[in-house]
Amino acid sequence: MSGYIGRGIEYGNAVADHYTGNGGATYTLSYDTVTNGVVVSLDGVVQKNGTDFNVTGTSLVFTSTVANPIAIQVIYTGLTLTYPVPSDNTVSIAKLTATGTASSSTYLRGDNTWATAGGDSIANGVIRTNAKNITANATLEGTVNGFCAGPITIDSSVTLTINSGATLTVVGA
Repeated sequence: MSGYIGRGIEYGNAVADHYTGNGGATYTLSYDTVTNGVVVSLDGVVQKNGTDFNVTGTSLVFTSTVANPIAIQVIYTGLTLTYPVPSDNTVSIAKLTATGTASSSTYLRGDNTWATAGGDSIANGVIRTNAKNITANATLEGTVNGFCAGPITIDSSVTLTINSGATLTVVGA
């Protein structure tokens, strides 16, 4: 490029499809995308997205037929990414970004921390502990029972509901 001043030209790897008009209005694209995810030209004349054509998935539909031998070029500017779902039993503990230690006596909480099953403990797991105050509304459904070590306090703005069929046992109250 003789006489050019400035940064060098950088070339990308644009993905494009090329078709020849066949007298129809609908063409099948190689990639799943949307109307504003492509630049379409007919014999080099850029078409207006949403006016001259629409794209849904892999279907390119022109608002009028495209005669043979008009060259159709589709340049993808925003491909839809598909993330695969891992197969069953393929994600190991090592792939998780959780804090704490995974073991046979811990479980993974919703906040990505490993916690001891059955509550917190001290004295090498011999003594289980629980909080003394109930600070959020809670309900024991009729299909479960619950127990805790007392005495416990229920905050004044909190409701503890024990439905029919459920039992709450407070030990040491």
